[in-house]
Amino acid sequence: MPHRPRSVPPEQRQVYVQVVEGLLQHGLKGQMSPRLRERLRQAGVDLDRPLLPLYPLPLWERCLEIVVEEVYPDVPRAEGYARLARAHVEGYGATLLGRAVMGVMRVLGPRRMVQRLPEVLRGTDNYTEATLMERGPAHFELYLNSSLGGPGYVEALFEAMLAAGGAKAPRVTKLHDDEVSTVYALTWTPEP
Repeated sequence: MPHRPRSVPPEQRQVYVQVVEGLLQHGLKGQMSPRLRERLRQAGVDLDRPLLPLYPLPLWERCLEIVVEEVYPDVPRAEGYARLARAHVEGYGATLLGRAVMGVMRVLGPRRMVQRLPEVLRGTDNYTEATLMERGPAHFELYLNSSLGGPGYVEALFEAMLAAGGAKAPRVTKLHDDEVSTVYALTWTPEP
């Protein structure tokens, strides 16, 4: 598939249904209290109805905040977002598309899985563009054309993806964030 630039204005940015389904219907299985369900409904995501194909990014970010507040109230906010990200990766792996993606990740191994990240990320929303720069055998920099709120969320998300790809001791560090774009260092212990 050829690379296509996506300069989607912020007010038109949307996430695809499989992202929402992965977290809210699978990743939080057993943790969806009536209060959380109602707060999500009031925000704009009604889990008693079929999910929509797309959700506006601000609504999705608000849903993440609500989930952290309700499911992880007794931990620091960054730890709540990190736990949420790990649950999200696990839940995404339970969706139809996610099962296929996670299966491929395991087969590819961490290095080749990271090389596929730009393509994987394009399948999550209508705006993300990602570029990779290899810095070493187990060290990449990932450049994104966006910035997502939620301290520690993206780092934990990519660490969980690396672990799913077989990476040993994955570590993701935010190097830059100007609220328009972000850069992350993705590292792991290389195989001997």
